[in-house]
This record gives sequence, structure tokens and C-alpha cells, in this order.
Amino acid sequence: MKTTPKVKAFLICDQVIHSTDRKYTVVGIFRRVHAAQFPVFHARFGLYLMLGELNGRCDLTIQFIDPGDGQVLGRADLKGVEHRSPLDDFETGLNLPGLHFPKAGTYEIHLLVNGELLHVDTIHAVQMENPPQQPLGGEQRP
Repeated sequence: MKTTPKVKAFLICDQVIHSTDRKYTVVGIFRRVHAAQFPVFHARFGLYLMLGELNGRCDLTIQFIDPGDGQVLGRADLKGVEHRSPLDDFETGLNLPGLHFPKAGTYEIHLLVNGELLHVDTIHAVQMENPPQQPLGGEQRP
């Protein structure tokens, strides 16, 4: 009997690094994207995922969705994932080419396993009222 995997970690970040010693480094965890105006493109987007009780072969899908109209704005597919040790957690990191936010608001990130919705998380695109000011003296910092 197949069990439904359990989401143990679902981290939205700038980048996920998978080292040669099989460790994951999650860089720049965030929940909000701030912009002076919209639409805006957030160039770095990563996702770290840990699932428990995954057993067998499955397809994983990540969808970035505007819940206002249901439009899928981005998608990543991991087809044919094999994990035969249900007592060991399954880990993966995805680095996607970036996300386009057409307007300020709340967006959803869906995790599907074999086409079935397993997890929903949110990310917020926030309109900045006052952009950061330039440092005194007019010098720009790197």
C-alpha cells in the first residue's frame, strides 16, 4: 500500500547548493519580494524540499500560481523520482530561472505528487512605498 508523502520542509530561497558530501545549503530564505513598481522579475528563486515517507517512483511538480485568476506563472517538473527508503527522508533542491510577478499580492506555490496536490505555500509581492534612499554623500555601496 502506498502512503502519501509528508512535507517536512518547503523553503523558498534565493539559491540551493548541493555539495559533493550530499549536504544542502539554503541561501537567502524569504517570504516576500519587495518592488518599487510592478510587474517585476525576481531573478533568483530556489526551493528546498524534504519529504518523509516517500516510497517508490513518482513525478513531482512545482507550480507558481496567481490565485486571483488561477494562472500558472511558472512550473518545474521532476519526472521519475525514485526513492526506495521510506524511513529515510527524500531531499532535493531546485534552482529556477526566476519568477515574474505581474502585480502586488499573494501568490501560491503548489507541490503536486503524481498530479495530486500535496502542499500549498505562499509568497507575497509587496509594493514599496518609499524606495531606499542613497547613502549620505552620494556614494554608492557595492
